Amino acid sequence: MYDERYDNHFRRLRASRDTFAAFADFTLEALKPASVAKLLRDERPALQAALDQFRLGLRGRTTGSGQRQRGTQTENEAFEDLKKLVQINNIRLLQPRFLEHPAEEVLFYPDKLIGLTGAAKTKRLTRFAAYVQQLEEHSDAALQTAGAQTKALLAVYTEATTVKNRGQKAVQDTISDLGPDALALADALWDVHCTALYVHRREPAKASTYFNYALLPKRNTQRTAGRKKTPPPTNPAE
Repeated sequence: MYDERYDNHFRRLRASRDTFAAFADFTLEALKPASVAKLLRDERPALQAALDQFRLGLRGRTTGSGQRQRGTQTENEAFEDLKKLVQINNIRLLQPRFLEHPAEEVLFYPDKLIGLTGAAKTKRLTRFAAYVQQLEEHSDAALQTAGAQTKALLAVYTEATTVKNRGQKAVQDTISDLGPDALALADALWDVHCTALYVHRREPAKASTYFNYALLPKRNTQRTAGRKKTPPPTNPAE
């Protein structure tokens, strides 16, 4: 019943090549701050190497029409993910800090929070880049970590703003269908997953903060429900 928990679920993800690369990018950045446990930071070189090798396969990959296969996210979808993370940072980290350091609020929000989350498209990249810089250069380790995570999503959004032909249907495969480089990247992510669970074994929910599952398509709930209803195999000894 619980054996699925011991399966490398990264090998069973459904995502385009670009989306999988962006997913790994987020984890790579999340492991970067000095505040992250050394055991986790030690996984970063292997993940970097696997991601670099996977990206070699992305270069020049085309569809039948000669156009590069794109990720599943549109500009609006990428912005929603970015905005959601900014709002989480605001509630969990910044508002509690502003109670003791009110002068810092204007550094992060020159035009208040709505100036970020409600920014016009022409101003988003500039404003979010300044916001990320404030987080990354702050002396507080938790804010530095938030800066690395936000920077990864900003990179995804920046890429999405440059994508043309957004109406083109995204190509989605399971990771196991994308070749050996994709499987190696999935295994490197699994190593981070297992290490994170060990490091945060008393608070295992924290392990998920190193992965941005919001980038991935939603799981097929019907298939999941169907799998749960499958009866166990009959014991031949009975």
